[in-house]
Amino acid sequence: AAVPVADPEDPNALVRREGVYNFVLLGKDVDGSNTDTIIVAQYDTVEQKVGMVSIPRDTAVQRTWSKYCKINAAFYGAGADTLKQEIQDTFGIPIDYYILVDPEGFVALVDELDGVDLYIPEDMNYDDPTADPPLSIHYSEGMTHLDGQEAMEVVRFRHNNDGSGYTDVGRSQ
Repeated sequence: AAVPVADPEDPNALVRREGVYNFVLLGKDVDGSNTDTIIVAQYDTVEQKVGMVSIPRDTAVQRTWSKYCKINAAFYGAGADTLKQEIQDTFGIPIDYYILVDPEGFVALVDELDGVDLYIPEDMNYDDPTADPPLSIHYSEGMTHLDGQEAMEVVRFRHNNDGSGYTDVGRSQ
């Protein structure tokens, strides 16, 4: 049976199928205040299908209770329930549950899976001796197997020390 999410009198109201659940997967940043990763996942228990979409952490949202207009500030400002409501209000996606993972939990999860195989799309060469602990990321383009700590380094990568890499807006493809 369908479960109404909004006013059933509204012909544009969202209707959810029974056995379909929405989760938001939250990855806390290193200092634990904001959510660097916000992924909405839908699990259809009947069809045994999963779909996921990432919400950029800097997505602007309308908010009257806070001066911060980025969606990731909803978690820091008021917690997971407020972020769940912000996702429903902004995107029309009702969230049933949330899963919050901090950096240590991410490393432990990948290690529990005996690592992950990942294609590294470009050479990664970055060192930040001022980070606590110091950050050193060095991987070559290509397929590789990563343990938890290595996977954390790859997801934290933003650009190479010379400025090239993911954030190098002007590079040719």
